[in-house]
Amino acid sequence: MATGQNNAAVLDLTHGGIIIAQKLVQLGYKVSAVDVYNTVDPAILADLQDNFNIKTSKDPIPVDNLDIVVAPVHLDRNYEMLQQARDMGIKIVTHHKIVGEILSHDKTIAGAKIIEITGTKAKTSTASILADMLSRKLSVVLHTTRGLEYWENGTPSLIYQGLSIAPGSILHAVDKTASYISANSNSNSNSKPKPKPKPKSNIAPDVYIFEVSIGGTGYADIGILTTLTQDYKIANETAWASDAKMQMLDNAKPGSTIVINCTDTIATCRTSGDMVKKVTFSDSKSCPGDVNLTLDKYAIVINSGNWMSVVNAQSDYDVGSYTIAMVAAATAALEMGIEPDDIRDTLSDFEGLRGRMREQIFEGKTLIDNSNSGMNIISVERSLAYANTLQIKKKGRIIMVLGEEAAQVCEGLPPEDVSEFLRQQGKNIDELVLVGKRMRAVKHKNSYYADSLSQGLSVASGIAGTDDLILSCVKCFR
Repeated sequence: MATGQNNAAVLDLTHGGIIIAQKLVQLGYKVSAVDVYNTVDPAILADLQDNFNIKTSKDPIPVDNLDIVVAPVHLDRNYEMLQQARDMGIKIVTHHKIVGEILSHDKTIAGAKIIEITGTKAKTSTASILADMLSRKLSVVLHTTRGLEYWENGTPSLIYQGLSIAPGSILHAVDKTASYISANSNSNSNSKPKPKPKPKSNIAPDVYIFEVSIGGTGYADIGILTTLTQDYKIANETAWASDAKMQMLDNAKPGSTIVINCTDTIATCRTSGDMVKKVTFSDSKSCPGDVNLTLDKYAIVINSGNWMSVVNAQSDYDVGSYTIAMVAAATAALEMGIEPDDIRDTLSDFEGLRGRMREQIFEGKTLIDNSNSGMNIISVERSLAYANTLQIKKKGRIIMVLGEEAAQVCEGLPPEDVSEFLRQQGKNIDELVLVGKRMRAVKHKNSYYADSLSQGLSVASGIAGTDDLILSCVKCFR
């Protein structure tokens, strides 16, 4: 990326654009920042102007004096500034691409391996399982919707919580990791050991793993595309999310590796240059990949060429909900040179992730927790099928907590989808607690209403008996 007094406009300050604008100033750009969604506090805009010399606006600005326009993939392609830039031949780059170029100038991550993960589903699970596998031999920084974590010897330590997975948040994650390592490296080496690991003094992480929304930055050494199924429209219905996620291949740097689900033929057939290696994985017998996973009840079978491993999974989560994540993580781990024994040990120890089809006890009742930011109606259907399987043995009732804690979590959980789900599957639900303001428009027999996940779980617990099962399916940040 050329530095100097180039004129750049960064569009969308809500989803990571603020730090992108700040970093471009540090690289010598004259930057204008446009709050296209009109959501940023005026005090924050004033700070950008006063302390970073960034011109800010809530309205479109002229593009005729710009050298580059930086826009997120989800912005309406018909937005005035984008139209004008195209007409005038001004360079337009995505948030993803500019973040990759900014990272190439960041000396704090020089020498570390970078892994990026995108896809429609299984991103967080893939990233978390992979971090565990790699951390058996390497130090790992993991950034997902669950938070920013430092992993060592199979154990995580929380660095920070509250970042999104928009591409700009990668820059925040790198900065906060540097601060964390600096603070812990200066701590008293004679102090008593802590139960969670801290970075070794003056040693940078070996690996950074970033969960990224809708694409890749092009800076990764390994890019993982979990799946393109359940595609959806973005950019005010002017583009498909799958096309944006193809940045993972289109922007891949020479010498990097792309790990792809072999069932996604649009990705496997995409050309990405002779210098980019493609490796496929599969959890489907109908489409064998370079690395494959099959389930035999609770036995996880992974094979790659002449190597095969059989792992007996823990029984308190739905293993079938994690097959893509497990095989994608195993594939990437093998590419990183991780020993099969470490892969096997990770899967053997794995107990599921909070909010992702994990069985637990809640106030004395059985709870299947499937409330997370990536949940959709298909995940709800799978959860109910799993719950019905469990209740055949227990002969208790199923009490579902269903809805959204915030409609702005990605695309939310559309009430019309919930209504159609209940029309088809409602007979299999004994009691229903609907969560969120929009869910009050959904009508169903034996239903209650709650404003939040915690309130919904409290209502469900109050009406559940000891033999009943609570199924939690609320779209939320956790």
